[in-house]
Amino acid sequence: MKQHVLVIGAGIIGACIALELTRQQYRVTLLEAEQPASGITRWCPGGVRQQWGSDLNTVLVRDSLPFFEQIAELDPALHFERCGYVFLGYSDAGEQYARQLVERQQRLGVDAQLIGEATMRELCPQIVVDGLRAASYGPDDGFVNDPVRLTRAVVAAAQDGGAQLIHGRAETLLRNGEQIIGVQTASGAVMADVTVLAAGHGAQELAASVELDLPLHAEERRLHYLDGALAGYCRPFLASQDNRWAGKQLGDAFYMSYLGELPPDDEAFKALTFRQGSRVLRGLEQLRSTHVVHGYYSSTPDFQAIVDVPRSHPGLVLSVGFNGNGFMMAPANARLVRSLIDGEAPFYDAAEYQLERFGQQMHIETAVI
Repeated sequence: MKQHVLVIGAGIIGACIALELTRQQYRVTLLEAEQPASGITRWCPGGVRQQWGSDLNTVLVRDSLPFFEQIAELDPALHFERCGYVFLGYSDAGEQYARQLVERQQRLGVDAQLIGEATMRELCPQIVVDGLRAASYGPDDGFVNDPVRLTRAVVAAAQDGGAQLIHGRAETLLRNGEQIIGVQTASGAVMADVTVLAAGHGAQELAASVELDLPLHAEERRLHYLDGALAGYCRPFLASQDNRWAGKQLGDAFYMSYLGELPPDDEAFKALTFRQGSRVLRGLEQLRSTHVVHGYYSSTPDFQAIVDVPRSHPGLVLSVGFNGNGFMMAPANARLVRSLIDGEAPFYDAAEYQLERFGQQMHIETAVI
């Protein structure tokens, strides 16, 4: 049996890491304060897209896609729908951005294409085409029907492979000299050869307990849900950077969000999403507003994750700060984490995720929704 690994956090990131490690014969303990998927993951709508402004983000989702296509093997109630994602450009900058997305995806072996008005109308008959300059379409992108159920199915599969799930709130990391040796909980210490920090919003405080500064902040996001959408109203996910708006039909429901600075109250947020959305999609005013969901991304200054082994803290592996994007890249990220634990050459050139990049020239991820 290989070394013992403690994974702190049983959201989708920690769950996939635990499953990957058990499949590679590691002894794994998964620590979660509540139930699996009770943190950031519970707010995830389930989107999986390969259209990113970073090569690393693109390939991690690309290589995670086979996992999502097979999730029914974990739980027959789960399925992945290839509905596609469309980035719409209504300005010179928006057109250039859509073209850059397509160029990157095609270069990395992802099916992406610029589509014209006729194809756009087939995908979404109510699309506003007046002023539309370009549309980047990823037909293989899609949605998982139940992200929380999937996360819990991944945890169950890890347990079937030998992982131990224990409930407890991580209070502080433990160290012996420079070496991280586990975590202290209210009910006692949990010791391990390697500790993986995948704790979402709790990661910054835990890292600070051993004098490690993680540049993370909670970034509020809201989703405005509506019902009454007819079948075929708008099959793909739509995103318009020009209008700072994104939306998706889910059965007879529809949700949309504003991608800029949020207003102080929900009523103003609803009005803003209706106003911006009407520039992209006709018929929104015929849908009935139901509720607003509040959630928080665990974000970094450049909107890229931190996946690294900090030199100052041997025995610790970081897998945090996914800026709301962790769900879609979690399976491939788990392989990256495993390579860091193995001390092998990483599966991916992950320099963009290294902790030491902060304070230097950073690559800003521009496709965060």
